[in-house]
Amino acid sequence: MKKASKVLVSIAVVWIVSLTLIVGMLYIFSETDKSESEITKKAPWNQKEPRIKDQRIVPLIPSSTELVCAIGAERYLVAVSDYCNYPPEVVNKLPRIGDQNLNIEKIVSLRPTIVLDTNNIHKRYSALFKRLGLNYVNLNIETQEDLPQAATILAAHLGDSTLSRRFIQDWNKKVQEFKSYKKSNILKPKIYVEIWNNPLQACGSKNNIHNIVTSAGGINVFSDIEDFPTVNSEMVIETNPDIILLIYPEASMESVKARPGWQNIKAIKNNAVFCIDQDIVVRPSLRNLEAIKQINEIINKVNKDEKK
Repeated sequence: MKKASKVLVSIAVVWIVSLTLIVGMLYIFSETDKSESEITKKAPWNQKEPRIKDQRIVPLIPSSTELVCAIGAERYLVAVSDYCNYPPEVVNKLPRIGDQNLNIEKIVSLRPTIVLDTNNIHKRYSALFKRLGLNYVNLNIETQEDLPQAATILAAHLGDSTLSRRFIQDWNKKVQEFKSYKKSNILKPKIYVEIWNNPLQACGSKNNIHNIVTSAGGINVFSDIEDFPTVNSEMVIETNPDIILLIYPEASMESVKARPGWQNIKAIKNNAVFCIDQDIVVRPSLRNLEAIKQINEIINKVNKDEKK
């Protein structure tokens, strides 16, 4: 009897020891699997970009803000620059992060996933953004023709290509309409575009304003000079423009008409001096199409008046 009891005790001990070993090995394997899983998750190739709903955009200049809104991504804006004024229903609700001088502390506090610039206006901050771990994205938009590509790049950074596809479809539709402007205007008027009055500064070629004027069906009188040349009254009088466009703040059509020696300019004699909102012309944005439309309407009006 005693011998049988000892056998049973021995079997029980062996069973307990075996069970303990099995449980221990299972624990070790589970921890190993867990460690490998954690390592795999942290591997660079498994790091995911922020989900579209997690995006937080801080645009640094107005044209960046306008592009974000134009592609339908305004819900991801968490701040705008001091100069941003369009669209008002969006920008007026958001905090401001500075103008040429940025409030870096404010930007960091907003935890942006994208700090958006255009044409490297704030490039001097790029090294600082990198040190702070901020994702600085610059879009090159020299003319309105660059907008579809810029929209595609921005949508890719946001992780939603449908945003750019909708924008490009709408853009192409409107561009087809505007292409008819050049063909419809048999009489292409000469246009003097004044971007500042003291000293006189005109629009030359190789810039977005020049492209807008020519797309509307006009001829830029200073297209033989690049960029934005400083000119004088004699130069303007010599070109004898059919239309004068003023695109700077507080421009006065009456003061232009009263300039000495300008009374014989065709645009002055025919009362063809007009003011254009500088924002829709100067900023590379979707509103450039509105500028083309407005200038084309001015051209049509002047052409009709001449036929009377």
